[in-house]
Formats: sequence, C-alpha cells, structure tokens
Amino acid sequence: MNNTIAAIATPPGTGGVAIVRISGPDAFTVAAKISSVKNFDKNTIKPGVLFELNTKNVIDKVLLSVFKAPNSYTGEDVVEINCHGSYYLTQKLLTEVLKAGARLAEAGEFTKRAFLAGKLDLTQVEAVADTISAGSEMSLSLALRHLDGDVRQKIRQIRAEFLQILSEIEAALDYPEEIPDPPLKKIRLLLQNTQKTFAQLLADSDKGLLIKSGAVIVLAGKPNTGKSSLFNALLKHNKAIVTETPGTTRDALEAEAQIGGLRVTLVDTAGLRETQDAVEKLGVERSRAHLQTADLTLAVFDAASAVTSEDQELLAELQDRPHLRVANKIDLPAKIEFPDSVSVSAKTGQNLDLLAAKILEKLDLRRVDFSKNIYISSLRQKDQLIRAEKILIKALDALESAAYLDALAPYLKEIVTVLGELTGDAVSGEIIEQIFANFCVGK
Repeated sequence: MNNTIAAIATPPGTGGVAIVRISGPDAFTVAAKISSVKNFDKNTIKPGVLFELNTKNVIDKVLLSVFKAPNSYTGEDVVEINCHGSYYLTQKLLTEVLKAGARLAEAGEFTKRAFLAGKLDLTQVEAVADTISAGSEMSLSLALRHLDGDVRQKIRQIRAEFLQILSEIEAALDYPEEIPDPPLKKIRLLLQNTQKTFAQLLADSDKGLLIKSGAVIVLAGKPNTGKSSLFNALLKHNKAIVTETPGTTRDALEAEAQIGGLRVTLVDTAGLRETQDAVEKLGVERSRAHLQTADLTLAVFDAASAVTSEDQELLAELQDRPHLRVANKIDLPAKIEFPDSVSVSAKTGQNLDLLAAKILEKLDLRRVDFSKNIYISSLRQKDQLIRAEKILIKALDALESAAYLDALAPYLKEIVTVLGELTGDAVSGEIIEQIFANFCVGK
C-alpha cells in the first residue's frame, strides 16, 4: 500500500482525550505539516501544538505518539495524535490531517494493514473485533486468548504436519526410484489424531460461541412465583415492577446482566396461566414463544405453596428443552419440596450464588479453562473446521480402500487449503473484504 490513511480511533462524543490515528509512508510528513513537531526519528511521545494547515491558527495542544515502521500496529509509520476530547475539535483535527495529504481510512483498514503486514493472522483479526465488543469477563478472556494466537498456533501446527506428509508423498510420487513411500501407518496416525483434534475443537466451539454472544435466560412460571423479584435480584437492581397482585407482568422484559462472568440476557415473562384478559393472554403467548428460543429457562415455582396443574404443565412443556427448576420464596414457611430444584429467596438473596453456579453448570460453562482448551468463537472458523473434518473423513476412507498415495494426496491438499483459509495463510481477497467490512472506522 502506498497511501497514508487517517481516522478517529476513539468513540464519537465528548471525553477527556480523543485520538486521531495516521498510518502510511507519509504519516510523519502529514503530522509535521500541521504540528510544531518536526522530528520523528524514534518511537516516542512528543508534546506539540496543532494548527490549521492554511492559516496556521492554533487548534490544540496535543501529544503525538510516534511509531516507526515496522514497530507499529500496522507495520507502517504511525502517528497517533492525542487531543482534547471535544467532538468538534476532533472532527476539525481530522479535517486538517486529510488536507495535509492523508485520506480517510475505510472500516477496519488499520487492522487490515496489520494483517497484510503479517502482524496478525485472520483468527487474531477476528479477536480484535471480539475484544472491542467484549461485554463480560468470560468473553474478554476468550478474545484475549485468541488475540494471543491460541487458535492460530493450533491450526498452523496441524497444517504444518499435513504439509510435511504431503511433501513426502509428492516426493515419493515424483521420484519413486530414489525416495521410498512414507509409511501408511504414519499417515493413518496423523489422520486419526487430527480427527480427534477437530472433534474436540468443534465440541468446544459451542461453548466459545455462547461465551462470545452471551446466553438468553428466560424466567417462566405461573403468576406470583416471584419471577420479577428474581429477575431484579439477578440484575442487582430493580427494573421489573413487583407487586403482590398476580399477573403484574404483562409482557416480556429484557435486561443484560453478568452471571459468573458470563454475559446473559434475562427475560422476565408474563405468568403462564389460562386467562380471558386479552392483554395478559397476548403476554402469555409471547412468554411461550420465548421458551422456544432460550438457551436456558429458569422454571420458577413458589416454595411456599402447593404444586399446581400450571406448574406441571410448565415442566411438561420444558421436558425436552434446557431448563433449571428454581424454588423461590424459601424465606417463607415452606409447604412443598420441589425435586431437582435450586431453592432460593429472591427477597433475601439466599442461595443466589448457588443458582449462578447451577446456571453455568447447566450451560456447560462451569469448568471453562482458557489456558488448557481452545474455544473457537467464530462461525467462519467453525465452518472451515467442519469442511476440513469432512475432507479428513474422505481421506481416511481413501486410505483404507486404496493403498496407493496418489489417491490420498488430493484430500490432503484440500485440508491444507481449508486450514490456510481459516488462518489467512491462503485466503481469497473476497473473504478478507467480508471480514473487515464488520469493523469500525478507526480500527
């Protein structure tokens, strides 16, 4: 790339500090035209004054962070102008930078240049976006692991093993008189071990995707079981209206919370019962619709009253769906035991920590270990792994049905290609453009 780009790298609005980033071969020249700083000989932070290009009127007193190629995010010369965080000031500063010779960066173009410079692979590029959008402790930890390159390292390791065995096969095919065939036992072992690795990565990817996107948890039950009180208790603030009158909640109420470091969307629903009230009836219908799409349903029962037909109907409805039974109101004199349930008091907070642990356990996220396991959280990467796994199965079938290597080589080449597309070591420009289209300008 032979042009210099610029964009505002901080969120729009007013703040203490804003950053205008410049990257490219003329980054230092552009910065020098509109600032009192003229020396960009080493990586440093330089105080300076910014002024209009044509009138030389002072715009702001700033700090210029200087990064010389290749020791920068993009691998190019980079200047980051740290100015005061006025929205008007930042826009004005960017305008002067563009007048001085830079062009406005496209969405994700700084990170795209980092990828093209070999600073990041595609899994790390996607991790950059995930780090920016992380909304919980778990999702941030996962994004940072991917940014460190855990997916890249594993996939490149597998790809290197296939490239090695493929080179041995092709050498044996090209020079049959001089180079012996690699042992079929060695090839079979590689394929079988890789199949196990793919299976594990794909199994763990469901956890990764859930950690990244967060879980939808629906609170359901008959009226007056304390669903709204539990909703407020899990949120740690009062959002739902709570009264002693059954049927207070007429429509689904949603809010985001964190449970055990996982981002969740809690959905408080209308009480499930037969009713002639048109508004409440519509709320009940919406409640049942939410049950069909929830990652987990908390079936809330009143521990201080007997089991009703409505309770039984809810359990029957949830029989084939992920759910957790919650017996609420244990601060009141209990009249009934609910089997296989977590007993809590939304009013006093009793056992809410136990409920949080049970929720993570039900979502299979209780024992997530980012240091030992790889949790792929990108649908694109998962799709590539599924493709590679299907080709691998064909390769194993070919190995069993034909003892000659030329029948096997095409499948190994396909796997190498698919894994290269996953990391970006062998990927089309169309895929690259598709990935960076989802980035914000300035990153």
